[in-house]
Amino acid sequence: MIDAEFISGGVSAGRATCQLLRRTDPTEGTVWKPEDWGAPRPAEIPEPADPRMGMGGMWKMKPIAGAFGTVGPRKTWMAEVRELVEGRAWTPFSRVAVAADFASPFANAGDKGLEYINSDVTVYLHREPVTAWVGFEVVNHGSTDGVAIGECFLYDEQGPIGSASCCALAQAKRLG
Repeated sequence: MIDAEFISGGVSAGRATCQLLRRTDPTEGTVWKPEDWGAPRPAEIPEPADPRMGMGGMWKMKPIAGAFGTVGPRKTWMAEVRELVEGRAWTPFSRVAVAADFASPFANAGDKGLEYINSDVTVYLHREPVTAWVGFEVVNHGSTDGVAIGECFLYDEQGPIGSASCCALAQAKRLG
């Protein structure tokens, strides 16, 4: 178990817990799992015409289905465009851990834009990604009394890698 806390100005601004599990042989039985999402590979998708795609230029994005401002299923590929730490290459885990923060806006945005602020993200991986692209498929959104949850299945170009779930709080847009 690894626990970390980020403190800024004497105030806790974030925390992370990582549970490292010993790898073993797989089980002999067959367990149900969802079908592959059947998405085209990033190289098969043309570059988006809108240069603002990618969270203000922080990511390369290749939308597969749905988009912000729409209601319905959403799928997209994302890849980093800049270093997390100057002079250091991304690790497979850091790539997916940073990208997983996108689960909340991707799952919780609606036809009026994003009106939820992320309060927590949990990532579960059954393997690390082996390609630079991380795929997101929104599989759940629910909200009651301003508290929302969202869930995305995560992929790389070889198939499923895990999931990201999030909790968020409604933040109405204020004018003026």
